[in-house]
Amino acid sequence: MLLGVAGAGFEATAAEADSDGPLFGRETITGTWSGHRTALAERGVEVGLAVYSDAFAVLDGGLETDLFFPGLVEPSLGLDLGQLFGWNGTQVFIRGLGMYGRDPGEGTGSLNAPSNLAHTVQTFRLFEAWIERSFLDESFSARFGLHGLDAEFDVKETAGVFMNGGFGTGVDLSQSGRNGPCIYPSSCLGLRLRYQPTHNHYVQAAIMEGTAGDPDDPHGTRVSLDYDDEGLFTIAEMGFVRGADEGRFLRAALGVWHYSAAFDDLREVNASGDPRQRHMKPGFYALLEGELYREPARPTEGLSGFVRIGTADPDVHQVRQYASAGLAGTGMFPGRGDDVTAIGVSVPVNGSTYKAARRQAGSPVDDAELAIELTHYVPLLPWFSVQFDAQYIINPGTDPAVADALLVGLRCQFTF
Repeated sequence: MLLGVAGAGFEATAAEADSDGPLFGRETITGTWSGHRTALAERGVEVGLAVYSDAFAVLDGGLETDLFFPGLVEPSLGLDLGQLFGWNGTQVFIRGLGMYGRDPGEGTGSLNAPSNLAHTVQTFRLFEAWIERSFLDESFSARFGLHGLDAEFDVKETAGVFMNGGFGTGVDLSQSGRNGPCIYPSSCLGLRLRYQPTHNHYVQAAIMEGTAGDPDDPHGTRVSLDYDDEGLFTIAEMGFVRGADEGRFLRAALGVWHYSAAFDDLREVNASGDPRQRHMKPGFYALLEGELYREPARPTEGLSGFVRIGTADPDVHQVRQYASAGLAGTGMFPGRGDDVTAIGVSVPVNGSTYKAARRQAGSPVDDAELAIELTHYVPLLPWFSVQFDAQYIINPGTDPAVADALLVGLRCQFTF
């Protein structure tokens, strides 16, 4: 239905702009805007609009068997200030998020988010607005402004095809903070520094607001510089990367993160009966991904894999440990060299303090949740793709009263 609407809506545009060519052969639905878009890009202005639409059905178990239709509208603007004004090595990027529809996590009740684009409320917000400058022959860069850390930290290229949010930022990190860390869908104001002394090695660090967004109001965008109350969030990562052009792709990284603010202890209370305030211990993560096999005659086809582990302070966080792993194959079926088929597992593990607190409250929990995802991504046109997905979640939310959940999903992506 969405494909038919897109075709009908832009048929007239194709007839009016011969330079764009047939609709189904364009890079984007709206084409080059009769050459104007291309002219802007040549001058350093990139305009984008992507639309993602999910359809999930919780078939069995969980909290609710129902249909869920989350979606995302993502406009963006990139400016190369070197091309525009001669400020070489300087980039500006602005991106918005328009989120709509129900979150299928409301149906599964799981720690792992079944859809990595779903949000609990319908809202539009400014997600990124930053400026970045490169120095020292581009070996050093600094980025300042509103941005999300999940684009650069704890990133696994091989896991990017999965729809479950657990395969993005690890649950040990994504659960942290008073409103989550500075990752989708809530960004923060901050500074990121990156140094790449060699082609294959890098180290990067960021210091951000201590609270992402507004915990009391999930709508819109919020920036706060109240250090005394919210503190700061810091993260650092060092890694090794070898590109596919140098042999087989390989990447390894180690990261550490920390909040300066105090958090409620999950179990201990003070003399007034309120939760004891505790400064958390740092969290850590490690990841390894790489190419496992490559078709000799077709270098873009093959099999890759990844593994990621992480820890968080069990006195203030529910999830003490987290692990995920997966395999992704490109061109697994004859004649479909760009299709990606992947399978992965994601396991958040409860900490001992959280389990003790739940037992004390008369609501014991299971040790861990296990999510298994099988997905298949199909790029049909340069501007249109579909993805088929199936997930099975064991011990959703680690709540013994919630049955294992089975759900299937479909994602459509359009690029305008």
